[in-house]
Amino acid sequence: MWILVLSIAAALIVALIISKLTSGKEAAKEAPPADCCGAHEVCDKESLIAHTHGEIVYFNDEELDLFKGKAPDQYSPDETEQFREVLNTMQTNEVNTWLRSMIARGIKLPLDVREQALDIVKQQRA
Repeated sequence: MWILVLSIAAALIVALIISKLTSGKEAAKEAPPADCCGAHEVCDKESLIAHTHGEIVYFNDEELDLFKGKAPDQYSPDETEQFREVLNTMQTNEVNTWLRSMIARGIKLPLDVREQALDIVKQQRA
């Protein structure tokens, strides 16, 4: 009888240790899919994502419409710089609206510009 109790206790201790070890590790971050806008990282459903069929707001960036449907990892350095220039010239409180507008326009930002924009939004919300 004691052997059974000790076996169960040992099994529980091993399970607890394994649970602690696996929960302590942060899950590896996978690259977002190419069609991901990245907005889900900082928005609630009523903020960025819900606006995808809403009003389009231009920030003197009409030239970016040329990139509609282009994959985020397919931009040249010059094209990426066009996006960065628009981002760097707007007020920080406008970035959220710009991201929503880009989604509504079907434009996916270059990966590094998207990360920069999301960092700005995260700082605004902090």
